[in-house]
Formats: sequence, structure tokens, C-alpha cells
Amino acid sequence: MAYKKYTQYKVLKLVPALLKEGGQIIDVRTKDEFTSAHKEGSINIPLELLDSRINELDNNKPIILCCASGSRSGLAKRLLLSKGFENVYNSGTWNSLLKF
Repeated sequence: MAYKKYTQYKVLKLVPALLKEGGQIIDVRTKDEFTSAHKEGSINIPLELLDSRINELDNNKPIILCCASGSRSGLAKRLLLSKGFENVYNSGTWNSLLKF
């Protein structure tokens, strides 16, 4: 658990630079979760639809993943890496991105 939090902390320090590079914030929560609250400018692609909507992502730009706790975004990161994406980051919770 501590490793997960530390890793997400390291990613959050990179977010400003990733956004300057054109980073895409992808929120993998459900549509209802996203509708209730989200980071402005983020794109909602629920985890269960990510594989079928993968063509919506630009592999040339950083992909910053988020969800409610960091677990689903961790699964999303593994999926994207297995599909050949390289510049993928799990930022953990969506609300941790509100300050950026």
C-alpha cells in the first residue's frame, strides 16, 4: 500500500510537465461517477470500455490515468502497456489532479 501511494506521489510531481507535453487525462471511472464530479478537461473512458475505445488515445502524448482510488487506473495502465503504449502514468485518484 505504501509503495502504491509513493508511486502515485511521484507521478503527481510529473503532471505539470506531462500536461505541457499535451498529456491526456483519462478518467476510467463509470459514466455515473464521472458525471457526478471530475477534473475539468479529463476524458471519461470507463475501464470496462477502454479496450474497445483504445483508438481514441494518442500514443504520441502522455496518458495520465485516474479513478476513485487508483486501483482501476492501475489496471488501465497495465492494459495500455500490454497494447504497446509507453508513456502511461497512474495518478491515482481523480481529485488529486484538481490542483493542476
